[in-house]
Amino acid sequence: MNSNQPIVHEDLSLYGLFSIFIKNWLILTVSGFSFAVAALIWSLYQPNIYKAETLLMPVENDKSSLSGLAGNIGGLASLAGVNLSDSGNNNSKLAIELLKSRKFLTHFIEKNDLLIPLMAVKSWDITSNKLLIDQAVYNSDKQQWVRKAKAPRNAKPSLIEAYEKLITMLEVDIEPKTKFVRISLEYFSPDLAAQWTQSLVAMLNEEVRMMDKKEAEESIVYLKQLASEANVAGLRNVFSSLMEEQIKSQMLAEIRKDYVFKVVDPAIAPELKSKPRRAIIVVVAGFLGGIIGIIIVLFRTGRKSYISSKV
Repeated sequence: MNSNQPIVHEDLSLYGLFSIFIKNWLILTVSGFSFAVAALIWSLYQPNIYKAETLLMPVENDKSSLSGLAGNIGGLASLAGVNLSDSGNNNSKLAIELLKSRKFLTHFIEKNDLLIPLMAVKSWDITSNKLLIDQAVYNSDKQQWVRKAKAPRNAKPSLIEAYEKLITMLEVDIEPKTKFVRISLEYFSPDLAAQWTQSLVAMLNEEVRMMDKKEAEESIVYLKQLASEANVAGLRNVFSSLMEEQIKSQMLAEIRKDYVFKVVDPAIAPELKSKPRRAIIVVVAGFLGGIIGIIIVLFRTGRKSYISSKV
């Protein structure tokens, strides 16, 4: 090659880049289209997921008389192991953390026999309204777990595995202004998603209700003992007042079913899926394919310029 021949470099200005992309439009088109088609095919094989939601209002317990006692004998009540503070807000916070806890959710899974629906189901048949079980995980005919699991996990999933799966399906949001709580659950079947959401709320109310009931009962027994052992009449009156409030709390726990949360908007079976969003998946994949195409074009152009400079 003649050494006096000028070396041609690609113009890397905005106009030059645009010209390069126009010249290589086929690469960009094929790259974007290929990614979009691949994403479409992949998304079509993904099962539909439905989300059921419920809106809850925290129930404030009537603690006005307790608050009055707290100002006068709060220190003595603390020594007696009795909490006189307003527990309505604390109960809702406790319930939210309890809902996400491993102990509560594993109990929920055991109580409702959800191991197979959580760990072996692969999709839902809308025409027959039946769950489709992955036979490579659970053999329906033999009613036996057959999945291949790496140690220390076994063929039959543990409750810990089921909890890890359920917690990813569950979402809890608190509205900052109103303090209302929105609980949502995603699953293959819209009917089961709504049913499980309702059951979670009912079990949550019952769990906290029984905890408060047990605490009130133990407090009453302890206060009775203190009142019988007190030598000063004033102390006996104080313990009697504390006991009266605990009896009120016990009665409230007995009669109120919506103990922590009152259902404002119950969960119903959704008609439309929430996932996968196939249109968005295809658009994003096409965009990423276009970016890959741009990288390929720039790499090819840079390589050609580098080779030309060496000749």
